[in-house]
Amino acid sequence: MGDDKASYRSRGLVIDYSMLGTINIDELAHAIVEDIKALKDDCNIHFVRAPRLRFLPTDEFGDEVVVRMPAKGPVSYLRTLHHRPACKDYEL
Repeated sequence: MGDDKASYRSRGLVIDYSMLGTINIDELAHAIVEDIKALKDDCNIHFVRAPRLRFLPTDEFGDEVVVRMPAKGPVSYLRTLHHRPACKDYEL
């Protein structure tokens, strides 16, 4: 039984936005929301596990910029600020 699980490899799903080139972050947010709606409606996906979003931040000319947080300096990894309400874990 353990061997079956060890041999399973999730292929997951990648949505590639690289063909959009350098775009405004609000436009990216809109594209992500629309794609999530399409996944839900067209592909019948209702749950995900361990999603990640990777950015290559640039200025308006496409030159890479360093992401900095006040009082922390440069950062390359952020944890989400979204928190799942505890009531979602129970039928309340």
